[in-house]
Amino acid sequence: MFFSRKNRMSVAGRMASALVLGCATGALAVGLAAPAHAQDTSGSLRGTITGADESSTVTAIEVGTGTSRTVPVGPGGSYFFASLRPGTYRLEVTTVDGTRRTDQFDVRVAQDAVFDFDLAEGQAADADTAAVGENVIIVTGGRVRSAQGGEVSASVSQEQIKSLPQTDRNFLSFAALSPGVVYLDSETDKGIQSGAATRSQVNVFVDGVSLKNKLREGGIAGQQNSRGNPFGQLAVQEFRVLTQNYKAEYEEAGSAIVTAVTKSGTNEFHGEAFGQYTDRSLTEIDAINERNDLPEPPFKRKQYGVSLGGPIVKDRLFFFAAYEGNDQDRAFNVIAGGSPELRSQFEASSGRSIDEFEGAFVSPFRGDFYFGKLTLTPDDRQVFDLSFSRREETDIQNFGGQTSFEAAENKKNRVDSALFKWTYNGDDFVNEFSTSMIDYVFNPTSINPDLPQFQYIGVLTFGGKDSTRREEQQSYTIRDDFTYSALDDHTIKFGARVEVLDIEFDNRAFVQPRYTFFVDEANNLDFSFPGEARLGLGNSLITASNTSFGVYIQDDWQVTDRLELNLGVRWDYETNGFNNDYITPASAAAALRALPSTFYFDPEDYITDGTERDPFMGAIAPRIGFSYDLTGDRTWVIFGGAGRYYDRNTFSNTVDEIARQRNPVGVFRFSEDGSPRNGLPTVAWDPSYLTREGLITLRETSTSGLPELFAVPENAKPPVNDQFSLGVRYRFGDWEASVTASYQRGRNGYTHLFATRRDEGLGNCCDTSPVVPFGYANVLIGYDGLDTRYKALYFTLDKNYTPRSGWGLNIAYTLSKGEQNGNDLFSLDGTVPDSYGWRPRPGDERHRVVLSGLVDLPWGFRFSTLSTFGSGRAYQVTDATNGFDNGQLRITSAYPEKTCVDGIFQFCEVNLTLAKFINFGEDREIELAVDLLNAFDNTNYSGFDGFFNATDPLDPAIEGNSILTLPRRIQFRAAVRF
Repeated sequence: MFFSRKNRMSVAGRMASALVLGCATGALAVGLAAPAHAQDTSGSLRGTITGADESSTVTAIEVGTGTSRTVPVGPGGSYFFASLRPGTYRLEVTTVDGTRRTDQFDVRVAQDAVFDFDLAEGQAADADTAAVGENVIIVTGGRVRSAQGGEVSASVSQEQIKSLPQTDRNFLSFAALSPGVVYLDSETDKGIQSGAATRSQVNVFVDGVSLKNKLREGGIAGQQNSRGNPFGQLAVQEFRVLTQNYKAEYEEAGSAIVTAVTKSGTNEFHGEAFGQYTDRSLTEIDAINERNDLPEPPFKRKQYGVSLGGPIVKDRLFFFAAYEGNDQDRAFNVIAGGSPELRSQFEASSGRSIDEFEGAFVSPFRGDFYFGKLTLTPDDRQVFDLSFSRREETDIQNFGGQTSFEAAENKKNRVDSALFKWTYNGDDFVNEFSTSMIDYVFNPTSINPDLPQFQYIGVLTFGGKDSTRREEQQSYTIRDDFTYSALDDHTIKFGARVEVLDIEFDNRAFVQPRYTFFVDEANNLDFSFPGEARLGLGNSLITASNTSFGVYIQDDWQVTDRLELNLGVRWDYETNGFNNDYITPASAAAALRALPSTFYFDPEDYITDGTERDPFMGAIAPRIGFSYDLTGDRTWVIFGGAGRYYDRNTFSNTVDEIARQRNPVGVFRFSEDGSPRNGLPTVAWDPSYLTREGLITLRETSTSGLPELFAVPENAKPPVNDQFSLGVRYRFGDWEASVTASYQRGRNGYTHLFATRRDEGLGNCCDTSPVVPFGYANVLIGYDGLDTRYKALYFTLDKNYTPRSGWGLNIAYTLSKGEQNGNDLFSLDGTVPDSYGWRPRPGDERHRVVLSGLVDLPWGFRFSTLSTFGSGRAYQVTDATNGFDNGQLRITSAYPEKTCVDGIFQFCEVNLTLAKFINFGEDREIELAVDLLNAFDNTNYSGFDGFFNATDPLDPAIEGNSILTLPRRIQFRAAVRF
């Protein structure tokens, strides 16, 4: 993906070109009439004011900053604000009889809000509210409702973020409140997944800035192989999860989108300081250690933070700043293997005692998050935002079992983001211009970088980590979104974005040698010297670049008082999505042409002179949604939609085309006297070879180094997902229920196949004799034939919390079936992905229920829960009943046994919180809380037996070799807010 081997324009040059296009886009937008609420974050507000006429005006005042915006009242008392920043507002209606005000209400992130009220209703204002001479009454008759259109979505409020129980303050955990979305709470790899798509097809926007991971799988920058959080929860005001049928302004996602808005300063100083803590003494022993009769390993987690926001210049300039720390200490048990004789040989050879390696060793994680934001409102028409965030992590991982702590690596993770945004409110339009930057560095390094690695097969691995990586993605984005609302019954939105992306990928495989010791009596080998060693012999640095463009237009058309259509289309284009200027080396071209052509492989499709991989032009994505009010008062609403959603190919999918040839790995084989072994030459062992420098002197004797050839097709396409939904919503009192039928069909997933199959490319793997003479060990070809399909029924029941009612309840139930062909990035167990047939995708779960609720109790207490119940996630199973031949070996799936709630569920996690709020002064409180996490100590197993044949049956999937959630534990929390 987006490699560059030619001279490239500088970032400044490409950004200058992008800026020209961005300015042209803004000018075109003003001239054409274009976009609805602002991309990703802002909301809209409309409604009917009974008692107001066309001589009236209505003003929306943001309570925190005093910023106001005025629109005329239309026919029948209608009004419409096309774009409002999420926040707390009140309305002032000016009529010939004077000015009247509403009570305060919230406009939420990306919400299309409806607020109807009657000026004849209300109550007299108190003395603090009324101005001298004003005819003011507080209108309480209306209630803000959401007109969700055809989207399938869920909103998460600040009250839920503050009150619902969480393991580690990862705001993504609340994404599970939206049906069809699963939060993956691995202790080393956290993220979200939706539908049948992979994790890489999700996207998270914070204030409109995309946190897309364009390097590897995982979907979100910084989340792959991390137990950290993508963004500090203390800085998040609220967010929305869009599961399906989102509008045309959203890009780079084939499944779910999370769009969050950060907190801002106001005319009053507000702040918070918090801390939370748990450790081993508050935690039960997990089932795996208990089963293996191992002691409970050390465990401690503490999180803390502080935030402050307020005015710099009243009504004009505001600031907000936040910091969060995340310190976690877990432990993994190192247990050496082998017989007493092997252990004695190990100690004699290594000069080290096994006792110094065994035991429970702490895996420390340290995370820091910083966020700062300035907001300038020079007048009621303009808002300027400038923000910066930094996330830094260190995490000692990849040890345990027969790998010593000495051989661990430190997974360093850094994500910087910056945003400048200018919002201009015209009389009948809103224009939003923004520039943003993301700089993401993932840098796993050995904690002992100067030590070689020593691997004693069957006993222990110690020394340094043999490999290190440094992967960096830098992106610079300009976008403009324009909303035009002067046309009757239409809100038209037009926008464009340009992103310049640069990547550095440095995968230093075997930067330090790995020495492997094994016992082989037939070849006179024991632990007295290594049987072989591996060392990287090349330059692993790869640089890449890509520029992407996206344009869209969206029309939210109020056809009648009851029918709304959401019509949109977007087009995206990448200049270098699949290493477009790559030139196939002559040896690689000869190797490819030496292989037989098949129905899935034409050698000429994989050979390029640097001009034959044309950028994909067909990423045109039409989207349509509708909602129809059956009763006229939004009690019963039918909604639905259909759309096409293109994502992008991740860098790691195609990097091996270059990487495998840049850094060949030398394999050195040793013997006592230099005699050949198994037909391969060896070198007589000498202790001087126990260093990197010593091995380099033997470079010419390396007996391996033939790289595998990876080839990318000329006509590869980005992944695409077609989505369809139809549902109904019903409102009764403060409740809303919905039922939605969903279907999704994914295509163009990228995978690798063997091009060296026997029998003219259709038989077993592999006949490599045609390619070895050209310097390659094997040939794997890229193939965009991975498909998924997803059928689901979503049910939601919501009674949102309000201070007046004192309680809230949200239930999301998903009945689904997600299937795929192939096997993700490598589909090597069948000729092509279709050879696998359709099967439940790993991770598919037929039934899932997520329940959240909170209730205010007497004496300032509050009880809350966030609980999840699932029928069990599918896992891959290899069926070798008929043997391993191509066409006989079957890749299938199985589901674990249901052992929770009398066999109804397999996965159960009940999290409970009891909090005490102590108020001292106006808008000041202390919160003291106790979380009981995994309250019933359910063991949610994973890692089940995944192989069977005619003589080896599949083990029952009751107790696996790993667990998905931590055991029952107590966590203490405290916070001060003002």
